[in-house]
Amino acid sequence: MDVQDKIISLLKDGGPTIPSKVAKHINTNILFASAHLSDLVSQGKVLISNLKIGGSPLYYLSGQEARLYDFALGNLNTKDLKVLDKLKEKKVLRESSLDLLSKVSLRSLKDFAVPLKVNFYGNVELFWKWHLLPQEETNQAIHDLLEKSIDREKKVEPVEEPKKEKEEIEEPIPVVNEEAPKKIPKAESLQEVQKTLTGEKKLSKKKKTAVKHKKARQDELLLQIERYFKKLDVAINEHKIIRKDSELDLLVNVPSVVGDIIYFCKAKNKNKCDERDISSAYMESLMKKVPLLFLYSGELTKKAKLMIESKAFENAVIKKMN
Repeated sequence: MDVQDKIISLLKDGGPTIPSKVAKHINTNILFASAHLSDLVSQGKVLISNLKIGGSPLYYLSGQEARLYDFALGNLNTKDLKVLDKLKEKKVLRESSLDLLSKVSLRSLKDFAVPLKVNFYGNVELFWKWHLLPQEETNQAIHDLLEKSIDREKKVEPVEEPKKEKEEIEEPIPVVNEEAPKKIPKAESLQEVQKTLTGEKKLSKKKKTAVKHKKARQDELLLQIERYFKKLDVAINEHKIIRKDSELDLLVNVPSVVGDIIYFCKAKNKNKCDERDISSAYMESLMKKVPLLFLYSGELTKKAKLMIESKAFENAVIKKMN
């Protein structure tokens, strides 16, 4: 029996394991054991987990996925373990009904949480299913969750207008009125839009000119970021002003020893940033599939500091702007 056959035999008998145990079984060092395991993975004979046991992934055979859960206890932080147990119990979770921390956790539990996009009345929704749940049960669970949302829509219908209620029950999913924006005249600024919507008179030509001059002023936060990045040799690929002088979204090239790395950068100019600020930015970086660079000008709340210390934001760089 060659070395790789011995490794497969070990996995068949003992289930998921780590390289150090494989090394002991085949009487070699961890480096050679890891090389054999990597080769088996590349051949498709062995699978590798995202879950880490003391820094090492688990290696297992197809069909042993159910045994991965036994390694979660003691190797996941309490936050992720709580979300994992909730998913195991409920089988299917609806993204829109979850808090930000649960959404972040599910994206890190790749061995157990399977994302599913469902098109419902023209709206695409994200659901998470327990990795061992059969397709038929998954479909039924998602159907039940969507039915509950329809029932809630029905309950809020006004009883004074039975005819309208009947129409809305037939089409429970709200439809955006695509004609509405056409009724709003083009505006030079948000202030002008607000005045138009409240029935105030349109701006005069002089005021419009003043607005244009005002818009020409550069964003103070962007200027600060540009100065800060210039010192660090960080290049800005693109930027978007979310709130004037207070919030920016950027894609930047951060130099490293292996070349430039693209980061999603969220910059906030506020007295105190809390865990929700960082969690929201972290979610955006996950959706863009790039690491997060979170810059803030003021201070962090105690809860935000605790979350950072617990390593809830993997691969995120969180820095105060100097």
